[in-house]
Amino acid sequence: MTGLLSPEDALSRIPGFGRQTDFSEIRGGLTNRSFIVHSGDGQYVLRLDAEHTAAFGLDRSTELGILRNAAEASLAPEIRYADPGAGILVYKYLPGPVWERASLDDGDNLVRVAALLRKVHSLPTSGVSLDALAAARRYETMASGHPEFSAHAAHCVEIIRATAGPPFTCCCHNDIVASNIVDNRRLKLLDWEYACDNDPFFDLASLIAYHDLGRKYADRLLHSYTGARDPQAQERLELQLRRYDAVQWLWFAARWVIDPNREHCARLEQLRQRTR
Repeated sequence: MTGLLSPEDALSRIPGFGRQTDFSEIRGGLTNRSFIVHSGDGQYVLRLDAEHTAAFGLDRSTELGILRNAAEASLAPEIRYADPGAGILVYKYLPGPVWERASLDDGDNLVRVAALLRKVHSLPTSGVSLDALAAARRYETMASGHPEFSAHAAHCVEIIRATAGPPFTCCCHNDIVASNIVDNRRLKLLDWEYACDNDPFFDLASLIAYHDLGRKYADRLLHSYTGARDPQAQERLELQLRRYDAVQWLWFAARWVIDPNREHCARLEQLRQRTR
């Protein structure tokens, strides 16, 4: 990690903080380094770029604009400080339980998520649309570090290339997974780094496909979101599920090349079967 900004140096740039500010690392990130910061006026999360952040093509400026709108709408944590150019983001720590996969087995929670997504999709658009094909090609290049991934990586790129553009776009989070949902009496979302304008059904697809939700739960989420049984909505969702699975396989393949993990091997094979 030579050349990366240290948490001490980052904190020294932030008014009200400094090199002596107490902090502790949150382990487990690949595209970010995160720390809990203890300050006199509360707890914050400090997020810094990591060694492989640039490889994933994240747009920190677009994220910040959307995050500010989301925080103002009480859909995201309050921002304390941000410097996208330096890879620094500090936001208020959100108390409350973070959801797990089991949280999605509660039908009432799916209704709550659907309501949350409708609010997210009502935020102002960013003017930056998700370029899924560009992301897919980036991940394909990264995955080429493992020869066994090459053929299926090209296949996933073709799936995304063949996906028609959405009929309309709106502000989307683009990474709706249980671990990004905090239940602080009302639901809020963390990790907006992939946020931009996209087909809203991609957000539904991410929750369904990432957690392998069965048809009953997928239908509950879709019907709660649309408010009606709509065959066209089901078709749109199916298209986005395939699109998301192709992106998901490529992302896991790129990540595996950087940081091999046995659990990821099983997930890659599962997704390979779904995207044949």
